[in-house]
Amino acid sequence: MGERISFGTDGWRSRLDSGFTTENVRRVAYAIAEHILESGSPERGVFIGYDGRAQSKDFAGECARVLAFKGIASHLPPGPVPTPVAAFSAVRYSLAGSIMITASHNPPEYNGIKFIPDYGGPAMPEVTSRIERHIPPEPPKTDGTIDTGLISELDPFEDYLRHLRGLIRGDLSGLCIVLDPMHGATSGFASRIFTQMGATVDAVRDRIDPYFGGTIPDPTPENLSGLRSRVLASGSELGIAFDGDGDRLTAVTRGGTFLAVNQLLPLVYLHLIERRSMIGDAARTVATSHLVDRVADDHGQKVVEVPVGFKYIGVLLREREVVIGGEESGGMSFVNHIPEKDGIASAALLMEAVKTSGQGLAGLYQDLVAEYGRLSSARLDLRASVGGDIIRLIEGEVAAKGEVLGRKVVEVNRKDGIKIILVDGSWLLFRRSGTESVVRIYAESGSDALTGSLISYGKSLVLGFI
Repeated sequence: MGERISFGTDGWRSRLDSGFTTENVRRVAYAIAEHILESGSPERGVFIGYDGRAQSKDFAGECARVLAFKGIASHLPPGPVPTPVAAFSAVRYSLAGSIMITASHNPPEYNGIKFIPDYGGPAMPEVTSRIERHIPPEPPKTDGTIDTGLISELDPFEDYLRHLRGLIRGDLSGLCIVLDPMHGATSGFASRIFTQMGATVDAVRDRIDPYFGGTIPDPTPENLSGLRSRVLASGSELGIAFDGDGDRLTAVTRGGTFLAVNQLLPLVYLHLIERRSMIGDAARTVATSHLVDRVADDHGQKVVEVPVGFKYIGVLLREREVVIGGEESGGMSFVNHIPEKDGIASAALLMEAVKTSGQGLAGLYQDLVAEYGRLSSARLDLRASVGGDIIRLIEGEVAAKGEVLGRKVVEVNRKDGIKIILVDGSWLLFRRSGTESVVRIYAESGSDALTGSLISYGKSLVLGFI
């Protein structure tokens, strides 16, 4: 009997030296095939993408063989591709969906698999639950029963490039940028995209490495000192870093200031409203900065707050209820594109904003802060085995006091975990991770000092219940 496999916030992930084995990948592929057959569209086929991690290409091949065993055609790229390109392929080629082999920003000893439905966005819980129910206790035996004619190669690069060119106003000529793919799936891919769109590209860590150069492919400032140094030394207009599978990004200004999605989302949203006349609401997760709310309020729009997980933003984008959406962890997307977070497309739109403004990324951000103020955001992950009622216990503690650090509690938001809104607009959020044994603490206020104090207070609360 095989181990139990369950899908978390963004697919199933496990360690290569334990759970993520060829046998278990075959079990998941079989379940996806059963789901596709059940949905009634197996003739449309599936795109199977993979990143540059150890064995990812082999795992993709195993998925293709299992699908062929079930009579479903599959299309594999000639090399590693970013997750958003796999998602785009499902839509562009009218497929039943895409399978992506990746563990995103996790360490190199991990890998993962996700199913992307035909609309090119994250699978909703009802879909992943159906897939889980189809996972067999043992891997299917397919030797000698496969029609290899059902497996073909498909390179989506040119179609994806053409699509991006249609999204971006004009070209990117005159922009000098530094790219840092962090040895992930965007290595070579993103630099080709932006070069062909007219930008002058200086790339670092632009080669696929299954071990990511000895680091973790998570685009946080502590992992991007080399990118910052190259931007400062070269005088480039901006730097862009992508995570391991290219669905998240971080930017750095010419002066070396890092901007995450908490800052980039309101900046790009303002660009869409003021320079592209794309008037509409925005979406963010409960853990994302409220700075985008200030932009929306100023333009007579609203922000839709959703639980953590881009799938909830994807629904709003698919139904065209918002023009843009983003999450604190680094993902953004926008209308007329796929309803999946896409670091490459978001970077292209950011570069369009820089070019059309004529003032650089630093200038854009300075104007944003001058108009709407600066908000300081922080997050702390506490890795510990915690009881299922810890969020309820924290809520009870705060409710009993009615205040946090001398500031009155004016609202308690239970959309995802427990979010405590204080009288001065600052807030503190506690939620359990959907993929790890972790309690995440988020805070935001108008100053670094207060945000730091909120995080410390939150930490003391959690540790008090462990």
